[in-house]
Amino acid sequence: MTKQKNHRKKSVVNVRVQWTLALRVVLHFLVFVCAGAVFGLINQFLIDPFGGLAGNLSAFCRNSGPILVALLCLLPIFIRDTLTLSNRIAGPIYSLEKTIVQISDGDEDVRPLKFRKDDMWEELPEMFNNMVESLRSSGDSAAETSSVTQDQRELVEV
Repeated sequence: MTKQKNHRKKSVVNVRVQWTLALRVVLHFLVFVCAGAVFGLINQFLIDPFGGLAGNLSAFCRNSGPILVALLCLLPIFIRDTLTLSNRIAGPIYSLEKTIVQISDGDEDVRPLKFRKDDMWEELPEMFNNMVESLRSSGDSAAETSSVTQDQRELVEV
């Protein structure tokens, strides 16, 4: 028996939520890098107060430039990681929305809701599936009661 993997086909299932989070991470990262650069410049001027503006800027770029470039090179990794993590949050809600739409459209062949192993909201599918099953069984009993009542009306009319 082959084990079927449950992969989402898209990295971004909810553009608004996921890119908002990614942009927030970028903003925080850039603020962090800028604050580090400012503190590095201040430190450089404290180390050599008489080195002059050009000398201290040159020393700062020589000493801290490679670190700042390396940090900026890490930015795409942070963005990708944020999108991956947010997919574990937004993906289950996306699946829930699709299932709700299928049910509300009257689709009888809706598969039970199931999330991937590492998705957030891990208890939600079981609760949702139990609710749907309960509603279906109460709907079936209501439909049976309705048909019995209709049959009784027909007998009375005859």
